[in-house]
Formats: sequence, structure tokens, C-alpha cells
Amino acid sequence: MNSEFACLRWSSLFAAALLLLAPGLAGAQGKDGDVPVLGASKAAAAPSWLSTCQGPGRAAELECQMEQRAVISGSGQLIGSITIRVPAQTRKPVLMIRGPLGLSLADGVTLDVDGAMPLALPLQTCDAGGCYAGAPVSDELLAAMLKGQKLNVTFQNLNKEPIKLPMSLAGFSGTYGKIK
Repeated sequence: MNSEFACLRWSSLFAAALLLLAPGLAGAQGKDGDVPVLGASKAAAAPSWLSTCQGPGRAAELECQMEQRAVISGSGQLIGSITIRVPAQTRKPVLMIRGPLGLSLADGVTLDVDGAMPLALPLQTCDAGGCYAGAPVSDELLAAMLKGQKLNVTFQNLNKEPIKLPMSLAGFSGTYGKIK
């Protein structure tokens, strides 16, 4: 079996599983009543933001990042993650979102902090680990995240149905202070 066929086969299987799981993952209704929200009983975010710093050597500047992951309770299956990286060269934060395979690529991802300031991001690529969207973090978005309670990540499944993944911003300010 060639690798392209195997990749397509696994992507198709995962997409089918996501379509079957998506209705079961919807725990609560969104503000407008028609957007499924991955509820705490099915999806659980990590208890806090985790930070790491690394560099090519002791004399080099460190490059730091912070991450929060959302997984399905019980199975530990990763649904998505948010990573904020601060490159040593620019010291400007960059956001990377990882979502599951089986997303509608054309619709990208939408972020909002506590329901305000929606930001649409295109999906840039997908691999065996998921689908990714990224962008520099604007001063406005960073300020909202530092003060906010919840970062909502909304993507669409292959049936063009939106699914919202709420990520807690508890501990964000303290962790960001360590990596900036």
C-alpha cells in the first residue's frame, strides 16, 4: 500500500469517526442555540497552561512557548491545542491552533475571547497529528486573552456544522509572564 493511499485512508477513517463523534461531543448549546459546544463531560482542557523554554545551547537565547490541550475525558484523545510561542529573534507572540482531522478546510478556524472580537484564521496545513492554523498575536488579542476567561475555538466538520471548543484562560496571564 503506498503512503498517499494509506494517508488518505486514515484521514477518511478519522473524518468518519469525527462525524460520528461530533453529535455525541456536543454537550451544551452556544449563545445562538445552534452551535454545538464540546462540554466538560466529553472534552476536558488541561488544568492550566504549560510552558517550556529551550535553546540550541547554553549561550543562545531561549525560545519559549505555552500550551493548553483539550482531550476527550476517559480516552485522552486530543481534540485540539492552543500554543503561544515567543520567538527569541522578534519577542512577538505567535499563535498556533491544532484541531482534529476531518475539518472543513475551506472554513478555517474562528477564535474569540469571551464571545467578543472574532478572528478568522485559515487552516494552513494538515498532517497525521491534525490540522493547523496560525498567526501573529495582535496586541488587542493578547490584551483580551490576559483579561479574559475563555478562548473559544470554532471549526466546522465536513458537514459544515460549527463545533465550538472552549479553552480556559485561567492561569494564562501568569504563564505568559514567564515566557515573554
